[in-house]
Amino acid sequence: MVARRRMVRNYTCSPVDPAALERIVDAGRKAPSAGFSQGQAFVVVTDRADRASIAALAGEADYVEAGFDPWISRAPAHVVVCVSEDAYRRRYREPDKSPDGKEIEWPVPYWWIDAGAALQNILLAAVDEGLAAGFLGCHAMSGLAALLDIPEEYSPIGVVTIGHPAPDRRSGSLDRGRRPVRDVIHRDRWSPADRSG
Repeated sequence: MVARRRMVRNYTCSPVDPAALERIVDAGRKAPSAGFSQGQAFVVVTDRADRASIAALAGEADYVEAGFDPWISRAPAHVVVCVSEDAYRRRYREPDKSPDGKEIEWPVPYWWIDAGAALQNILLAAVDEGLAAGFLGCHAMSGLAALLDIPEEYSPIGVVTIGHPAPDRRSGSLDRGRRPVRDVIHRDRWSPADRSG
């Protein structure tokens, strides 16, 4: 399943089975979270008008003008992945995490890591269901939270598009290829011979 996963940016008009969509989102819900904070949440969007509004917020028209398919509006299902930083901060003031009730110093913002784990679970679950998925970050999509009535406590990190794959134009980023294994995987230590610069 991992080897078959890729970002798909075009879909057929065939609907997604609601039971399959439930299983996909449930896989996201089952992702790990620091301290079992469970600060991830999801908005499942299947309404055609809402999907079109999301596509407009994402600038799909410019994307289509550049020669790509209208993959955001065409996808029959969207899953908006959200995370609550406050859920983590509350959790790490609880007695089993902080006997004195003081919040830990966060060396790493684990809410973002856990949102990424939920996202990856969703992408892999879509493949497991025989479907395809793509992802677009929502950092430049002001208005998404308001459109979907997402509470202020939650930050949407992006939208997963889900559907049956159709032929698509591959991203130019793929021309870069994967980094060689020797540059990425190190055994026991990062040996001096492996270091660059």
